[in-house]
Amino acid sequence: MKASILFLCYIFSLCRADLDTEWWKHTIIYAIVPFSFKDSDGDGIGDLKGITSKLDYIEGLGIETIQLTPIYETPFKDIGYDITDYYKIDKMYGTMDDFDELVSELKKRDMKLIMDMVINHSGDQHEWFQKSIDRIDPYTDFYVWKDSKGFNNETGQEIPPNKWFSLFSPTYEAGTAWEWNEKRKQFYLHQFLPEQVDFNLNNPVLKSELKKMIEFWLDKGVAGFRFDATPYFFENKDFRDAVYYYDQVNQPETLEFLHELRLSLDEYNKEHGGIERIFIAEAHILDSEVVKYFGKKDYPIMHFPYSFNFEYLEGHINPFLFEMYTNYYIESLPKNAVTAWMSQDHDVNRIGSRMTPEYSDIITIASMLLPGTAGCYYGQEIGMLNGLVRQDQFKDFSDHGARDPARLIMQWDDSMNAGFTNNSVPFLPPNSDYFERNVESQQHQENTHLSLFKDLSVMRKTNTLKFGNYKTYYSPYSDSEFIHVMTRSHEDRMVIVVTNFSVFSSSRFNMSRIIQNLPKRIVLATSSINSGYAKGSVLGNEIPMEFMMRPLSCLVFEA
Repeated sequence: MKASILFLCYIFSLCRADLDTEWWKHTIIYAIVPFSFKDSDGDGIGDLKGITSKLDYIEGLGIETIQLTPIYETPFKDIGYDITDYYKIDKMYGTMDDFDELVSELKKRDMKLIMDMVINHSGDQHEWFQKSIDRIDPYTDFYVWKDSKGFNNETGQEIPPNKWFSLFSPTYEAGTAWEWNEKRKQFYLHQFLPEQVDFNLNNPVLKSELKKMIEFWLDKGVAGFRFDATPYFFENKDFRDAVYYYDQVNQPETLEFLHELRLSLDEYNKEHGGIERIFIAEAHILDSEVVKYFGKKDYPIMHFPYSFNFEYLEGHINPFLFEMYTNYYIESLPKNAVTAWMSQDHDVNRIGSRMTPEYSDIITIASMLLPGTAGCYYGQEIGMLNGLVRQDQFKDFSDHGARDPARLIMQWDDSMNAGFTNNSVPFLPPNSDYFERNVESQQHQENTHLSLFKDLSVMRKTNTLKFGNYKTYYSPYSDSEFIHVMTRSHEDRMVIVVTNFSVFSSSRFNMSRIIQNLPKRIVLATSSINSGYAKGSVLGNEIPMEFMMRPLSCLVFEA
């Protein structure tokens, strides 16, 4: 090999040997939108009993933890993120008995439940808000109320207290985060829909009520919570006008409050024993801000925040960009911290639709084999894509149907409505490709998205993936400039992930030129479905040491 060939090598080593073996540090979290997963009673809407009926399937994927979008009582203005009663199951999903059955069946399988928790705001029909309108204590200041700045004679409307933005405003104009309440004669803050009213989390009575509610669900057997919209918990206390949206949110009080909640949870864990219950943060902010959610050893905050870097990917990427979205973040983590990789969820388009279908495997492999916790969005295991939704089928009323295509019903088989329901009208339609892309068909074929996912799940159970050091390599100065290599190594075992990010052409790759002192026997453990290589092939035997990789393909070796 020519000595003059230059290789750029980004090497980040994170020794996992000193980590404890708590379940949440190595689990796979399977995120479910209940209304689109499985209908059990024929009303066309997915429900809790439907999820329970599919637990054997989920367990068979190697999943240890499921996470549900809100199932609390709601008028469903924003798929349940507008809660009217935190202590009740919405009737569209079933009853509290159905919930208890789900928890019981999960426990039998040694599986766990994460619930989505919304404490940035409640729905405007919540009893607390109605009493706050009437200034009934202690609810008077449960929400953020402000006086008008005056009256606009031209528009005939009250003037909002400042120029703050609402994320769900159709015009995204300054001032749209405020809604005038004629009865109370004040504006209330809503950073999302007008029906989603921002809590005043400075109120100690409110905080006490929220802690009681969280403990209620912990007592029901919940293993943890994903806190929705955490950067919006507290607003700029000066209430000055915002030039950009984040001028008004992402305040230091948020971390202080989350620390307060964490201390309560830690005390609960001590008193009740058993598994460690956890808190997860949803924070779509810069990595430099996200890492603050870990806190410190003597000041714990969240068990981890989700990393949404993969959710920001669109179009095509190269090895350098891939490292920007992974290594830079991993390098910034506190000692012994683990992150959780979410590559898609109910708020963003599916990977294969916002990039290309080939990326479905590439990003799934990355999120499953990077250090930390893996996130999987229902249907990701079979490579589900976005589908078309007619205007009369919209359920995403908060965003004019924009997010519905990523929330289509789960594709179980090739029967009517993809086996989701026996109702002629499902809550959301199936993707038109469900005839060929479904669970049943992939269970009976080799080399499918589903078989790949199961392979990855098995690999995650090994010490190599739980505790292994992490290194990456890529070479921009050779015929393999689009090749990226990631390794996880522990003791005498190694996993090697080789990805060709080229969109247009195959790339030649010689592993011995990048990784020195290779193990003697290297076996292809699994690969993207377009790789062209057979699982179980031995490098240097069935696969030559220097070989070609198809465009946008990925190989996973074990040694």
